Amino acid sequence: MIKILGIAFVGVLLSLPSLGQRRGAASKETVVQAPSSSSRKSNPLPKSSPQSTLDPTITLSMGVGTSTNSGIFGGLTFRNVWVKNPVSQPVIGLDLSIIKDYREFDSPYSYNGRGYVEGKLNNLLVLRPEYGRQWTLFKKSNEGGASLKGILLTGPNFGVQMPYHVDISAVNASTGKSSIQSIPMLQALTNPSRTVIIGESSYFAGMSESVIVPGWHVKTAFNVELDTFKQNYLSLELGFIVDYFSKPIEMLNQTPHRSVYTTGYLTFFFGKSK
Repeated sequence: MIKILGIAFVGVLLSLPSLGQRRGAASKETVVQAPSSSSRKSNPLPKSSPQSTLDPTITLSMGVGTSTNSGIFGGLTFRNVWVKNPVSQPVIGLDLSIIKDYREFDSPYSYNGRGYVEGKLNNLLVLRPEYGRQWTLFKKSNEGGASLKGILLTGPNFGVQMPYHVDISAVNASTGKSSIQSIPMLQALTNPSRTVIIGESSYFAGMSESVIVPGWHVKTAFNVELDTFKQNYLSLELGFIVDYFSKPIEMLNQTPHRSVYTTGYLTFFFGKSK
């Protein structure tokens, strides 16, 4: 019995060192230290690069129109708009328009179906360089559609006063043969008994005898920009023009000559946006 107790006591003594090592290993805890504020390295957020200044978007267009002072064809318009600002944009343009007097009427007499304007003395072409602004009144929706803009333009105008020519049948007194000649209407009116008017000559027949009459004009309009695809540009413009000339324009015989002309117009524009 004593031997058995002695052997057990010796076994306990031998197992003590290993037990202590296990307790020491168990008592050791891995401590995760939070990095101190000094050791933290902040990763800087990527700086957003400043927005580059975009070049102004330019709309180049040409318009074909009609007006209350012309026939079906009223003239041509060339226009350039910088549309960087969505609210207000600068505009430059150039108009070439035909102006007629509202009192004009075709002569009831004709020769082989050819007519002419009774008592017309001059044709009038107007060249209008202009500058102004347009304002966006209603924008296009995100789904598309039309936008409405208001326009105010002004600038000088140059009236080209061209004599109105007619074709007449002239008889050569020496030979007795007749020929067709183009003469100004004023000349035909001075000798009505000796002149047989066949019809009007070409529109530019009196270009070499033209007189330039300068002046000023003001234009106001509403422009409806239509929905398009890609970079195409389409719009309809309805407006009003006041033309002032430095001297009265001679349009019709035996009627008061005027220096101010008012015109309502409708123009269809088409072009490109860049």
